Parts: sequence; structure tokens; C-alpha cells
Amino acid sequence: MSQNDITGLIVTYAYAFSLLIIATLIQKWRGYPPEFTRKIVHVGAGMAIFIILATFDNNHWYFGIIPIGTFIFFNYLSSRKQLIKAMDLQGDTLGTVYFPFSVTLLLAIFWSQNLAYIAVAGTMAMTWGDAAASVLGRAFGKHPYFIAGHRRSFEGSGAMFVFSFVPISLTMLLMNTGLDMSRTIAYAFFLALIATFLEAISLAGLDNIFVPIGVSMALWAMYGWKVDVPMIFGGLVISTLIGAFAYRKRALSFSGVLGAMITGTFIFGFGGWVWGLTLISFFVFGSVLSKYKETQKSGVAVEKFEKGSRRDIGQAFANGGLGAVIAVVYFLNPTQTWLFAVFIGVMATVNGDTCATEIGVLSKRPPRMITSGKVVVPGTSGGITLLGTTAALVGGLAIGISTWLFYGVYGLVANGNADYFFKVWILIAGLVGGIAGTMFDSLLGATVQAMYINPQTGKETEKKVAKNGVKNKFNRGWRYMDNDMVNCLSSAMGGLVGMLVVLAFI
Repeated sequence: MSQNDITGLIVTYAYAFSLLIIATLIQKWRGYPPEFTRKIVHVGAGMAIFIILATFDNNHWYFGIIPIGTFIFFNYLSSRKQLIKAMDLQGDTLGTVYFPFSVTLLLAIFWSQNLAYIAVAGTMAMTWGDAAASVLGRAFGKHPYFIAGHRRSFEGSGAMFVFSFVPISLTMLLMNTGLDMSRTIAYAFFLALIATFLEAISLAGLDNIFVPIGVSMALWAMYGWKVDVPMIFGGLVISTLIGAFAYRKRALSFSGVLGAMITGTFIFGFGGWVWGLTLISFFVFGSVLSKYKETQKSGVAVEKFEKGSRRDIGQAFANGGLGAVIAVVYFLNPTQTWLFAVFIGVMATVNGDTCATEIGVLSKRPPRMITSGKVVVPGTSGGITLLGTTAALVGGLAIGISTWLFYGVYGLVANGNADYFFKVWILIAGLVGGIAGTMFDSLLGATVQAMYINPQTGKETEKKVAKNGVKNKFNRGWRYMDNDMVNCLSSAMGGLVGMLVVLAFI
């Protein structure tokens, strides 16, 4: 241990405890609520990363993480015993524990590789962005939206974006990143969007983990993978415009717009034009069908379905999240055609399932349970009809045809060769993957999907809570297996079948 390391330990601990003392004095002096003084501690703790980097020797990074690592345990004890009134709230989450844990982990990973700026960028997004979102959101948040029943606001999310973008930009400009100005600003803009999204969807204080680690890992990936920034921004612009249009037409909720922006940006940015246009095709098909005879469908099964025609963020991720992940993996392995086939199967499934649900509920013949053949009420999970099954086949084939056409046009424009005939497997992957995934969706709905009983009507439903706010009684299935989880798993099955199709052709 060098003299610098000893000095660093003394200075860092002195700074940390001075911060707690100052926050306590401010609270007692002016009577500020703990929510306010806690943000003072939060910002001050985040800024401590600069003191650590400035005082400790770079080759002794393992000594540098000791002070902040210590506060993982100190904050846990303080949270449980309510030792620091200016920081600890009664019945609060473990956010004050998660934050030093995240910073310690990031420093251990990136400081040791001389990439400390990556850890700093993620820390600054949480330090300033989260504090601004909380303070400004509470003060000016007059336009709310809800994530899993938890209130957020446009004003708070806007503050999160601005106060993430600015410190991330300054961090990357002032530290040795090797990036020019334009690329730095572009990266910071994208990272601020990620931070805003993660902060919005994180509950129970988990934003203290997801935001710093998510932003840092995204920066590491962007820096190391040399991503196509213009393509990412193109995907962001296109998905934002589509999301805004869908919101105006009431096809998406606000949280659904956020989900569509994220999935669309990743699929366009990492998959490319063919992947992005395939996603748009699904969106167009789904939006049109959701509005087709909407009143009639609502009268038939409105009490059955967990969610309405306005897709929320859960549905956006259940339908497009897996495709976004596959797009990133494909970006890293562009020669693996089977990944493209998985994507086609996934999108064919979510489109086929949408078609089966939206059209099948209009069947004049009652559905039958896929497992027993027993006649059930329209809208019952696991119930299938000939009309719905036919719609699923058409929906899967529609994705196959769309992707096949996009692939051919792109090849013609980019390489002068459409290559339609040799990619006929795309059509089959869409058709077979779509129907396989849709049938698996029905199977899950009939067996393990969580179902409830409305205590007033005695009818089975996917909804946990009735329209009047009364909680429905759990009846069958697995409690965590909601409609979004079913959609995600069934899309994975469709992707697997799509992969098997292309492997049979190769």
C-alpha cells in the first residue's frame, strides 16, 4: 500500500462521514424532509468516485474500492436500524445499499482494465439523473404515467434524461475515452435514453443497480463493438415516430411507446433494415387487427383478457424484447443464419398469436380447450377455434412473406441480387414457426398460465383485479405466469422452430 492509498482511505472516509453529518445538520436546521436530504447524500456519494480515482494509485484499484465497498454494509445496517435519519426512511427499499454495491462492482471491473470512465459514466447517470427525476418529478410532475401500477411522470423522466445526458457527456469529454466530439455526444444521447428507460421500469429501489450497471455495460458494448451509431439513431427516430402515431391512435399506452422505442431501436440498430422492417410489419398488422371490430370483441371477451387493445410496456417487451436480444447477438455473429431464422420465428409467433386472438374471438363457433377438446367460453386462455387457428397460420405466413420481400429488395439494392428463390426457407420459417409458437401459447394458457375468478361474477379471467378495483381470487396455474410471460415463452418456441427450419435447409 502506497502513501497515496493511505491518503485516499483517509480522505474518502472523512468525506463520506462529513457528508452524512452535513445532511443531518441541514435536516435539523431547516426541517427538510428525509426525501430531500437523502438526495443530497445520494449525489455526494456518487461524486465520491472522482475523489477515489484522484487519490488512489491506478495500479492499486483494489484498495480504491474498499471505502465505497464498506458502505454496502454500513448502509444496510443503517437502513435496518434507522441510524441516519437524513438518509434512511421507515419501510424504505434497500436503494442505499444497491448504489454502493453497483459502484463497487463497476470500479472492480473497469478500473482494473484502465477503463474507469465507463464506471464513472454509469455512476453519473444514477447520481444526477435519478436525483433530478425524483426532485423535479415530485415538484413539477403533473403529467403522470404508470409502470406496473407505480406512478411516474413525463417531467421526472425528462429530468432523468437531461441530467443523465449532461454528466455522461462531460465524463466522456474530460476523461480519456479516445472518442471524438460527435461520437461522444451520440453515445451520451443513447446512454441517457437507456438510463431514462431503466429508471422508469425499475421498482423497489432496483434502479440503483439497473441504471449504473446498465449504462456502463451499454457504453462498454458500444465502445468495444463499434456499433453503427447512425443506424441506431435511425431506429430510434423511426420507432419514436411510429410509437407516437400509435399512442395518438390509442394502439399503445405511454409505457408501450417506451417499450416500442427500446425494442425498435435495438432491432433496427443491431439487426439492420430487414429486421427493422419486419418489426414494423408486425406492428402494422397488430394495430390494424386490434382495432378491427373492437367494440364487438370487447363485448365478447373484455372481462377475460388481462389487457386491453392499448399495448403497454410489458406487451411491447413480451412481443419484441426477445427479438431485440437476438438482434444484438446477431450483430456479434453476423454469419450465423440460424439467428435470423430464430428472429423470423419469434416475430411470426407474436404476429400469429395476435391474429389468432383478435380474429378467433369473433368465431361463431365456440372455442375448445386445446388439451381436452371441451367447449369453453370465448376468450378463455387455451381455447382454440378453426377461425383463430387459420388466422394464426395467415399471421405467421404474413411475417414470412414480408421478411422474404424485404430481404430480396435489400439484396437487390445493396448487392444487385435479390436472391429470392434460395431463401424460400424464410417463408416456411414464418409459417411453421408462427403456428408452432401460437399453439404453444394456447397450451401454456390451458395449463400453467395464472387464472383468476371474479368474486362477483364467478367467471374466470386473466386479470388480477376487476374493473371496480376488487381483487380477483387466484384459481389455477402458476402465479408468475401472466400473459406477458406466456407470450415471451411462446415466441421463444416459435424461434426454436424457425431455427430448425433453416437448419433443415442448410
